Amino acid sequence: MAVNQVHQMDTSLSYPLECRGLHFSYGKGWPILKEVSHVMGRGTFTALLGRNGSGKTTLLHCLNGINRVSAESVFIHGKDIHSLNANTVARQVSLVLQETPDIFPFTVIDVAVMGRAPFLKMAQSPDDEDYVLAKKALADLGVGHLAQANFNQISGGERRMVLLAAALVQSSEIMLLDEPTNHLDFKNQYLILSCIKKLCNQRGTTAIAAMHDPNMAMLFADEVVLLKNGEIFDAGPAGKVMTKSNMDILYDTETTAFPFAGTRQFFIPTEALHDTMEKS
Repeated sequence: MAVNQVHQMDTSLSYPLECRGLHFSYGKGWPILKEVSHVMGRGTFTALLGRNGSGKTTLLHCLNGINRVSAESVFIHGKDIHSLNANTVARQVSLVLQETPDIFPFTVIDVAVMGRAPFLKMAQSPDDEDYVLAKKALADLGVGHLAQANFNQISGGERRMVLLAAALVQSSEIMLLDEPTNHLDFKNQYLILSCIKKLCNQRGTTAIAAMHDPNMAMLFADEVVLLKNGEIFDAGPAGKVMTKSNMDILYDTETTAFPFAGTRQFFIPTEALHDTMEKS
């Protein structure tokens, strides 16, 4: 099993988000995550890659406290997540879920302003400043014109942008995204990943996204973490870690690599490529 040097963390440094020797299991069941250690730097887009059941979503839920982990295994800006209350974590770490279910018929602006909830006291309503922040987030993501639309009546891609805006007004420091391109069409897949990349570059956002498509990760991610059976198989810069050998092992299939943009490559399962060529 390959071990990348990124695992050898300098504990004297403080990163926006890091995990050290993280273990997690549901109850007394089989461990889902084992000895997961990684640091996520400021302004970095990190993609979590692996087959279904490899632990990607579970890891995201550990990183924001949904899944309770042992002490000294998850750190936010150098502080053990165990030393922080839920509101403090929520003000620094936002989560965009994989699904976008119908909710009560709120307007888009009201859905976006829900991201301010961790900053409000019990029974306190959002004020004008909260709405200004929500409007700016929507405008920055190109959906400001939808502010008064019914959230349930806009497209799936537009919903995802609105939920990203809500996460942005909650916290632009650290954003966790579970399959951000799920159910999106060709254009919107690239659009939302471009927006996330822009947040990293322009605002210094630390983004960690669980992704299915390695080619999308290669195109947008600065770093990738390869998860296999709940462990980090390899991790580091996308162009260095995403090799044919690693993709073959990660997805349990032979792949064919196509070079692009210098040192980077796209990957297609070799069997699918052969089938397509035989039919053409």
